Amino acid sequence: MKKTLAFALLLIAVPAFAHPGHDSNPLQDGLLHPLTGLDHLLMLLGTGVLAALTGRTLALPLATLAAMFGGALMGHLFGGVIGMESMIIGSLLVAAAALLLPSRQVLLALVMPVFALFHGWAHGVEASPGAFWVFSAGFVAVSGLLLLAGYGAGRLLRRHPGLQKACGGGLLAGAALVLAG
Repeated sequence: MKKTLAFALLLIAVPAFAHPGHDSNPLQDGLLHPLTGLDHLLMLLGTGVLAALTGRTLALPLATLAAMFGGALMGHLFGGVIGMESMIIGSLLVAAAALLLPSRQVLLALVMPVFALFHGWAHGVEASPGAFWVFSAGFVAVSGLLLLAGYGAGRLLRRHPGLQKACGGGLLAGAALVLAG
């Protein structure tokens, strides 16, 4: 019961994860954002790892990248959405759970593009209207590279179940840091 309550509280927390102010150098900001936004960094690496562990090849990373860009477009056009931050935290928790519960990896990995939609939505909200396309080009390019890096790491982790669990623990710790920040 305590674990369920703690999980529910994590999902309803509403910290502000947006990082506005991408006007001065939108391409540079777009390139750096996935690397400097811990929530985005962990989700992208975690999804890449899950793609390799579940044998999804590159279909899962590509679907994740497409969903993230689609979400960015939605955020750009419509602004913020209720629950966006909770879904971002949820993505870290689901990726961690997938690494910690190998019997559920395939199912949990398949929902990652849904969570990526909300990561992208946050990008679309935080990009200024005049800089959206340039900022998006930057964050999509680096996001793709991070998904590939995660995929490469996941291929190595397939042979090491103990390290998979350590990565899952790292994702949980990262989610806690994002919540604390």
